[in-house]
Amino acid sequence: MEAFEMVVCDLNRRQFAMLGAALAAAWRTPAEAEKGSTMLYPREELTEAAGYPALVRFEPGRPELPVVVFVTGGGVLGRVAYGPPGARAADFLCHWLHAEGFASLVLSYPIDSRGVFDAAFPQFSITDWAEQSAEIIARYVDRNGLPANAIVLGWSMAGRIAEPLHAALRRKGKGIELFVAMAAASALPNTLPGLDQLKPAASGLAAIKGAYLDWLLECLAGQNSAAGHLVLDADGFTREMTGDFPVGLAASAMRYRNGAFVSDPAGDAREVGTAQYRSFPPLALMTHASPIDARHALTDHSTWGVYITQQLCEALVFSRADDLAALPSEKWALLVEQVREAAQRLSATLPGNHMFFVGENGARRTVQRLKLLRQTAADVAGEISRLMT
Repeated sequence: MEAFEMVVCDLNRRQFAMLGAALAAAWRTPAEAEKGSTMLYPREELTEAAGYPALVRFEPGRPELPVVVFVTGGGVLGRVAYGPPGARAADFLCHWLHAEGFASLVLSYPIDSRGVFDAAFPQFSITDWAEQSAEIIARYVDRNGLPANAIVLGWSMAGRIAEPLHAALRRKGKGIELFVAMAAASALPNTLPGLDQLKPAASGLAAIKGAYLDWLLECLAGQNSAAGHLVLDADGFTREMTGDFPVGLAASAMRYRNGAFVSDPAGDAREVGTAQYRSFPPLALMTHASPIDARHALTDHSTWGVYITQQLCEALVFSRADDLAALPSEKWALLVEQVREAAQRLSATLPGNHMFFVGENGARRTVQRLKLLRQTAADVAGEISRLMT
């Protein structure tokens, strides 16, 4: 009974917070809007899905191509994929996706961004994130007559959404053609120990200032320097694109409970599907080799290699045990070679740092490599399937 009452109270708080946010936006004066409260960029839309608000930007493309969904990371709005008004469009990912004919859908879960969300949701979880993202993706796929299986780019902490997002989409009759981890945390535990130091802000959200905001700004400075011009200025990026975020999304196994952050590694592993290899979508990796982001530069290929290999084996090999036992030795040798090389073929190291897709060269290269990885993923799956027959 106590647990039921807690759930009801949480739902009531959430509903009242969202109602308050809607009323505040409706009654905001022009002068308040001028100060930067709830100022949306072109094509942006505030919506609700799975009981929470989200910031969404959709741009149509060729209807025969899958939508490319950008899921942003910890404490950064998806605006980093398309930039602010007045910026050079060619410096951002969505411009080059559009140039290649892809529809793009950029998703931002609720963070403490005073210009967008008026309420904080410290208990927002990986499960909530996946359900919200799946509901929005399905909505735009159906509305625009797009293929049921999307391509998903999971940047930074959004790598943790791969398995639960795929599961949520499948429950809606959709799926993921290819999930590309972009310098992203995987479902393996304890791979980003520095995030254990996150502290709660007054809102109950994880504070990024004093944690890793300075590091993000260092990454941005590196991308600005590589571009040879100011892609995004530090103040504008901080003010309009960052904010404190729900700690349950972080690669730290922390949860918000009773005003504090507590460790829950078992619950975290269940939410991100750590051992559910068969439930992951087809995977690929884009990362970098920058010492500014040493952990991803040094470990992404190995950590994501585990999931790339296991997913392929579970989906295409282990589920066909009878066929596997009947393989002639020549085919078995070729299968071993294909599987051993798959993770390397499905991984790419791009110039730049944790924000390698920011700036014209980085954004263009990212989309070109996405096209190659998409084709490679189809080739690898086809080759393994043929060897299994």
